[in-house]
Amino acid sequence: MLYSHSRLATFERCPYKYKLRYIDNIDPIIPDTIETYLGSIVHRILEKLYTDLQYYHTNTLQELLDYLHQIWYDNWNDKILIVKKQYSIENYFSLAERYITEYYKTYEPFDETRTIATEERIIVDLDEDKNYKLQGYIDRIAEKESGYYEIHDYKTNSRLPHQNQLDKDRQLALYALGLKNQYPDVKDVTLIWHFLKFNKEMRSKRSVSQLDNLKVEIVSLIKQIENTKIFSRKPSALCHWCEYKPICPQYSHLYQIREQRENLYMKQTGKQLVDRYAELKKQTKQMKLDLYAELENLQVALIQYAIREQIDVVYGTETKIKINKKTSFFLPKKGSKEREQLKRILESNGKWQEVACLDATALNYAIQHKTWDKDIIKQLRSFIKSETKNDISLFKRNKK
Repeated sequence: MLYSHSRLATFERCPYKYKLRYIDNIDPIIPDTIETYLGSIVHRILEKLYTDLQYYHTNTLQELLDYLHQIWYDNWNDKILIVKKQYSIENYFSLAERYITEYYKTYEPFDETRTIATEERIIVDLDEDKNYKLQGYIDRIAEKESGYYEIHDYKTNSRLPHQNQLDKDRQLALYALGLKNQYPDVKDVTLIWHFLKFNKEMRSKRSVSQLDNLKVEIVSLIKQIENTKIFSRKPSALCHWCEYKPICPQYSHLYQIREQRENLYMKQTGKQLVDRYAELKKQTKQMKLDLYAELENLQVALIQYAIREQIDVVYGTETKIKINKKTSFFLPKKGSKEREQLKRILESNGKWQEVACLDATALNYAIQHKTWDKDIIKQLRSFIKSETKNDISLFKRNKK
């Protein structure tokens, strides 16, 4: 099976997304995001620039900008997701114009190196038996002088990475392996990233031993993927741009895809439950007993919903609910033999005053946060009973 850098990175970021895309072969629910659209269009412009140069045709900057305008709007469709709602398609088009303009003016007349290929497909053999292979596409391969090659990669990232991150970057290092297999005269390979938002070029190199270690590391990762049985979810900030978000159990209730089948509140979506819970919370000061009962029912329904969907955050329109596990400790009854024994243990260890004469809250904190020696806590365990329950907390949503 052929792997790719993006395939491996998908598994590391979220095994569940990997399963949806590469095992279940489910087409993306959200076809594209504006960020990936911007990146793909800019790549096409720069590919045209260097492909035409190979045929001794130098595009003017205006020709490239005209081509940008043409393909940007010809390929646009309303299904493309704009996560940052405060920005429009025109804002992102202006970014593309700036990226191309600044790049053109920086590298004109484009004669520092000789372009060997654009969008070149490479295959990397990761082990001697050639059981594990990886493929990729290099944005541009150039040659500075005979045998001295450069791998160029165009990035439209919103953040500029540190140099030590690039020195550990796996993608272009893997491409260097493929390049050495493909061009036997290679003496040296320089990895070059063009961060277009910042009009900045950053470089890195890899030693032979680093590349050999990388192959071992990648084979190990592939074996881990192939032996994985449970593909867990890894919620992160990247979820906002995920093309599978509408069917991910962590977020699907936002899209009201599933119908809930429980009596009263059990029939409502997570979004409806959170909205109603937030509404009642505002009325807490003047609540009547029946509203307290409703709030309690909502809490039970929210917890059951989260358990059923295997999530720990439920989203409403303006707010969200986080499900927490809360452990409480209960002391022996006053006057009981066990309580007297517990008191003697605390006194003999010099902890009696710390818990304010058997204050359950203070004891709870000491045990939960392990602020005392293990031996003391071990002695207390036989006298103190614990109970773990689910609790909920209400927060404002960060609406990106």
